[in-house]
Amino acid sequence: MFRLLLDEHILPKLAEQIRAEVPGAEVESLHFWRGGRLLHQPDARILREALEAGWSLRTFDLATIPAHLAELAAAGAAHHGVIFVSAKFFAQNDHGGLVRAIAAMWPAGVIATGETGRSSCGGQGSGDQPFEDIAF
Repeated sequence: MFRLLLDEHILPKLAEQIRAEVPGAEVESLHFWRGGRLLHQPDARILREALEAGWSLRTFDLATIPAHLAELAAAGAAHHGVIFVSAKFFAQNDHGGLVRAIAAMWPAGVIATGETGRSSCGGQGSGDQPFEDIAF
């Protein structure tokens, strides 16, 4: 089963809205996941705990997360995916757009596999797609 963790810069209510759009979806906000104890923690720690628990991370953070993914790849570690959302397509306050886009990915099979895969840093994408990199 695919589990999606929304980073701390995403309003917690978006997890509820995605679950309403996609019945059975496991989506949680970092604000509440594990009692919220990872809020304001280093990205590397959040990625490590998400990896250990089998959760994928959804983030706008193209500044620091790719470097942490590169470290995972260098260590030969697999992760459960990171979805980088392009600010060219969605402003952080475009809540409805984000909910619809993430919900639309589930039936399309884009993120429905739930498979863990190789650790992939990819590039930062061309900026031509709403979701720049989906690394599984």
